[in-house]
Amino acid sequence: MPVLRWPIADVDPENEDFSDLKPFADAIGKARVVALGEQTHGAREEYLLKTRLLKFLHQRMGFDVLLLESGFYDIGRLAERAERGEKLDASAPGNVFFMYAKSAEGRGMLQYLDHQRSLGKPMQLGGIDSQHTGELSQRELIGDLQSYLRKQQPGLAEGAGWTAYAKIANGLFMMDRKTPRTSEREPFLRHAKLLESHLCQQDDAAFKGRTWWCNVVRSIHAQATSYWSADRDYQRDNQMGANAIWLADHLFAGKKVVIWAHTVHVARGFQRSPTNLQAGEVMHRRWGRDYKVAQFSTAGGTIFEYVSGKPTAVPTPAAQSLEQRLARETKTVIGLTPLAPVDLTQFSYEYLTGGAGRLGTHWDVLFFVPAVTPVTMTR
Repeated sequence: MPVLRWPIADVDPENEDFSDLKPFADAIGKARVVALGEQTHGAREEYLLKTRLLKFLHQRMGFDVLLLESGFYDIGRLAERAERGEKLDASAPGNVFFMYAKSAEGRGMLQYLDHQRSLGKPMQLGGIDSQHTGELSQRELIGDLQSYLRKQQPGLAEGAGWTAYAKIANGLFMMDRKTPRTSEREPFLRHAKLLESHLCQQDDAAFKGRTWWCNVVRSIHAQATSYWSADRDYQRDNQMGANAIWLADHLFAGKKVVIWAHTVHVARGFQRSPTNLQAGEVMHRRWGRDYKVAQFSTAGGTIFEYVSGKPTAVPTPAAQSLEQRLARETKTVIGLTPLAPVDLTQFSYEYLTGGAGRLGTHWDVLFFVPAVTPVTMTR
């Protein structure tokens, strides 16, 4: 195989001898944005190694921003609270994606952020997801937006149009995927267009400023479009990519950024159609070589399947797949960087054996763990 492989000394994030990660640093080079993917949301070793990589990127390579696969509004509000001294690990349940907020291994990442803030060496935080389902969104988003509009454009915060918009949006935050009646849907869409026309006219770089709210209302619109089309017109990831770009290029301009999300959201080249891109492809088209992706895979073991809540066996890798070959050749955790695209069948995400993802094409680094175990849910 046309790859450089190297041993990973430890997946334990407490091991801060990072000498084994020099090839990872070489693969990143001078890239400003590094995405850490994950096959599923339920493998213990993935989360542990991701946290170790996050510590390395922060402590040794100057990455000072973390963007999470969680709601744009919710994480913005949690970051605001963290700056006032509130512990992120304490406020995460109900607001951060539950596999990060409630598993011991996901919480390790949150606790690292809290610890670094206590040392005066914080990572700044943002959320990229356009799907708003957190408790802060459910309780406070519409009221916050209305308060902002009353100061800027009061007519948009009152009347029948606003009432229709607020009602539908609050249903979306509760994950109501049912398409509303035309008499409810059309006023919502008209008011959404008015809000976007007002808020999205020009860029600014302020938290809770005009463009921040532009991304919120565009996210709500994307959530509605995805839900009401049963994902046939899937706009969640298009807007996720746009949210990440605005955060990295405006709110956190000039800073080096880590993105923590599922591989399906961060890999280059994935799209459902020419108009339904996955977020990783949106970001790649913006940043090009300044965007690097790390992938994780295995050849066996068990994960915590986050939808069913049950331990689930990893599928057997396909014959002559990358994972099958690696399992024959190593019993330890290794990293791989491509010398050329690796044209072998590989697990892409969710351990799909028919996935099209390839090392050297869709991601830049692969971390291979021979067998994984489930995360432990702690709350």
